[in-house]
Amino acid sequence: MRPTAANLRFLALMGSLLLIVFIGWVVRQRVSDDTIESFRWLGHSHQVRSTLYDLNAALAELQAAAYASRLAPGDAEVRARYADAHARFEPLLQQLRDFTIDNPGQQERIGFLRARLATATSELDHFVDGRDAPAPLARVAIADVTDDLLAEENRLALERQRQTDGRIVFAQSVTIATAIAQVLLLGIVLWLAEKQVRRRLDAEADRRSAVGRARLIVESVREPIAVVDADLSLLQTNQAFGDFYGIDRAEGTALTSVEGWRDAALMQRLRDVIGQRRELWDFETEQDDAGGSRRRVIVNARAIDLPDISRPAALVTVSDITARKHSEEQVLELNRQLSGKIEQVTEVNRELEAFSYSVSHDLRAPLRHVAGFADKLRTQLGDERDAKLAHYCSIIAESAQRMSALIEDLLAYSRLGRHALRLQPVDLQSLVEEVRSTLLSAVEDRRVQWRVAPLPVVIGDAAMLRLVWQNLLDNALKYTASRDPAQVEIGFRDDGDVREFWVRDDGVGFDMKYADKLFGVFQRLHKASEFEGTGIGLASVRRIIARHGGHTWAEGEAGKGATIHFTLPRHETIRE
Repeated sequence: MRPTAANLRFLALMGSLLLIVFIGWVVRQRVSDDTIESFRWLGHSHQVRSTLYDLNAALAELQAAAYASRLAPGDAEVRARYADAHARFEPLLQQLRDFTIDNPGQQERIGFLRARLATATSELDHFVDGRDAPAPLARVAIADVTDDLLAEENRLALERQRQTDGRIVFAQSVTIATAIAQVLLLGIVLWLAEKQVRRRLDAEADRRSAVGRARLIVESVREPIAVVDADLSLLQTNQAFGDFYGIDRAEGTALTSVEGWRDAALMQRLRDVIGQRRELWDFETEQDDAGGSRRRVIVNARAIDLPDISRPAALVTVSDITARKHSEEQVLELNRQLSGKIEQVTEVNRELEAFSYSVSHDLRAPLRHVAGFADKLRTQLGDERDAKLAHYCSIIAESAQRMSALIEDLLAYSRLGRHALRLQPVDLQSLVEEVRSTLLSAVEDRRVQWRVAPLPVVIGDAAMLRLVWQNLLDNALKYTASRDPAQVEIGFRDDGDVREFWVRDDGVGFDMKYADKLFGVFQRLHKASEFEGTGIGLASVRRIIARHGGHTWAEGEAGKGATIHFTLPRHETIRE
């Protein structure tokens, strides 16, 4: 099992605690050794001073014995005293040399001291032997050297005392700091341990709560759910399972004893799920429910590991799809019926298109005859025709011409639904400018104020989109004929998923209650004598925009202009 982050943190803190304890012990041990060494050197200085004092005392004893021997020349005890004092010098000097072996300056001073002591003792020996020369004050002869020795040792002793005091203070500080760090780390360790215990308790509480919620959810599910072991005995079921099969939720009941679970193939598949750790998906079968009704169900199963049971087990779910299967059968039947209706409608559309195309073509020849004979009639009558007859001939010719235009527009409208879209990037800015220039060449004597917004590049059929803009701009110029100057606005707005375009004019407008008629075939809201046209332009616009996946609508007010809106999808959502 991999260690968790909390365990790693705990181990790291314990390691830090042990490291600090070890470092504190090492530092204290080192400071203790240094302190002992300082005390040793301090004792060494005291020994040197004590030896110097002993040397001075021996010299004073030697000088006193020398004077006593002059007062009592034959006194053996005085002679013995003198000899003992004389014998003490060399050991004391050797001790001084040994004590100061690491100090060259002191060694040099001891050499001077030895020489002066030799001179002083020699003179005292002569004095003791009875010579008349007065004995010098031996202590005065070596006083300057011993004073220098004592002064150096006192300086060394003072310096070593300060070092010793500093090491003691440092040792105390290290001990206190180490103790504080150990206490802090110990507190952190205890806090983390408490936190870890609290987390574990919270996790156990959450697990118990999750188990409770899971059981509540399973009980609330309306699909039958069961847990079975390798012997296909029920370990646990929800209420829906017992209600569906009409059994008590008794643990240990054999699944094969439940009505509907005696299909040998299904039972073998369940054993494979548990024994071979397989999964069973969408096994469709028929079973009897508690009421004896035959139900169509789907069985799913997968192996699971239960935390409180060591035996292998599988989770089995049952979905009643009887109603769905019945609905699917109804949908299939409706689809069959709908397919037949679609074929009928398609055939009718084909017949209508063929009829429209045939009628349109068949009407052209009579119209040409009517227009031709009307023209011949005018020619035949010549100057003899009266005004009424000439008027009749003009009406016949104009009606034939209008009927021909209607037929042409009807054929164009019919072709809009038959031709496939040729999708490509279309620069609407350039397209609109091209259409606008073409239309303005026919009305050069009019003043028109244009407001054209920046237009994007879209995906569509260039020829059909040109027809859209041609119809919209032609209508705008047509219905603003009475305005001087006329105002036409071409707008654009990007709404994210779709792009909205509009053409607004300040022409005659229309009543909004007739707005739906604008886009119908041959639907006009104004008389043909007022504004020319066949009434197919806006119908063509709506059909083209619908094939491109967009929508069209109109807004207007009588005498105040009209606005025609249409949208194009931002993405290539094009209808074929």
